[in-house]
Amino acid sequence: MPRPKQMVKRSEIEIAKAKRTCKFTGESITKGAVCLVIHDGPRDRSCYSRSTALEMITLARQRLDELEGELSRLRSSS
Repeated sequence: MPRPKQMVKRSEIEIAKAKRTCKFTGESITKGAVCLVIHDGPRDRSCYSRSTALEMITLARQRLDELEGELSRLRSSS
């Protein structure tokens, strides 16, 4: 049986080994700070500050909950 397509991009939490910049806000992520790294391709990655990452996760969770709720309602009405 084929594996379902992954909806969430490859991502991980890292401790910055050098200064980075948040892709969304442009704020500096200092060496040693926690940040979210999202891999957009084999060599393409974006870094996000902790506060931005938490906001992104909250919004993604809300969207996934909306999709799940819509699928559940449509299934039960069939």
